[in-house]
Amino acid sequence: MMAVRAVNSCSNSILRSASFSCSPPLSAFRCRFDNHFRTLQFRRYWQLGCSRLLKFHCEVRFCVLHGRGRQRSVHSLVDGVIEVLAESMKRKRVRSAIKLTSSGELLADKLVNQPLEKGLLLEFKKDSDRVLLAVAQRPDGKKNWMVHDQNGTISSIKPQQITYIVPGVENFDHTEISTFARKAQDNLDPALLEFAWVELLEKNKSVTPEELAEMIFGSSEPLESYCAHLLLSKDEIYFTVLETKGSRSLYGPRPTTQVEELMHWNLAKEAAEKELEEFVQLLKSTKKMPLHAKPPKSSWLVEEKNRKKVESLEAYAIDAWQNDDQKRTAGMILKAMGMEKTSSSAVHLLINIGYFPVHVNLDLLKSNIRTNHSDEITSAAENLLLESADPDEVRWLAACKANLGTHL
Repeated sequence: MMAVRAVNSCSNSILRSASFSCSPPLSAFRCRFDNHFRTLQFRRYWQLGCSRLLKFHCEVRFCVLHGRGRQRSVHSLVDGVIEVLAESMKRKRVRSAIKLTSSGELLADKLVNQPLEKGLLLEFKKDSDRVLLAVAQRPDGKKNWMVHDQNGTISSIKPQQITYIVPGVENFDHTEISTFARKAQDNLDPALLEFAWVELLEKNKSVTPEELAEMIFGSSEPLESYCAHLLLSKDEIYFTVLETKGSRSLYGPRPTTQVEELMHWNLAKEAAEKELEEFVQLLKSTKKMPLHAKPPKSSWLVEEKNRKKVESLEAYAIDAWQNDDQKRTAGMILKAMGMEKTSSSAVHLLINIGYFPVHVNLDLLKSNIRTNHSDEITSAAENLLLESADPDEVRWLAACKANLGTHL
């Protein structure tokens, strides 16, 4: 439609120019031009390209052939029409060949990867949990590169491991990596993402780390660009990855409803992590207490949040967890305590906090035989132990006490 309006506008100019000449009647020119404009033949010219448009050009020139004084100006106007239409079709072909975002933005230029060269500063994935900064040193084979990372280690990495190449950096000194990384961490402020998210969501636009750096820092220098990359790559609420090509990623703002759901989930996650941290601190402080000062088993069962966690440890200790949540909770506690995720580790931990007796009978626990009794029964067992003079009976009663009076 824009092309048709362009032709229509230029045709009016041509008609006005022709009307001042001594050329043939204007009605003849208008009729000739309008016929071409309205017929399917003209539409075919639009679809098939510049070669057909040249034919249209020649026919328009023929219409004003007798107006020689105006022929050159009309010729120039028609040439302009042809050039506009040709350029429009060229853009259309390029647009259809390049992938677009939902808002119609071109992705081609935004996802161009910078070729690796010696001295470039890059970020790469060391393992599933860690990313490191490094300086490219030299090629290693056909595709791999030797890099000098921030820990002082020289290693070979694959192109697939590279997650970001810091723009605008050449011949970076590997001894400065730690300083650069520290400055980047000091500049991180996740709250800035919310402001950028609001603006980009309103405009329905995608963003690269460099563009985000311009928005929130007012600069796309190497440090600011890397800070923006860290914010986007670690964000789990406001932005999502639209597309990744090599070390380049394009991000888009999440819908409002999705952001609200993620924020609610994130708050619940933070509350659970805080609760776990408090429980771990309680375990550590209890472990340091002398045996006589440790709280009784019953005290761990008063609060529901503590009861569920200690019961998860107990189930883990005897390999009798009821569901995956119990197993996962016990594993998280043991990991936070710096212990291996094994049943024996859980047993030792429960003994150290006074929840299990020192000589706990795990077979009784596994058989689901009751081992906790009231204070009255426990006191009666202790009195019998003190009153008895028979060594065998004393040993038997001691064993019973060790098993929390099960046989009484």
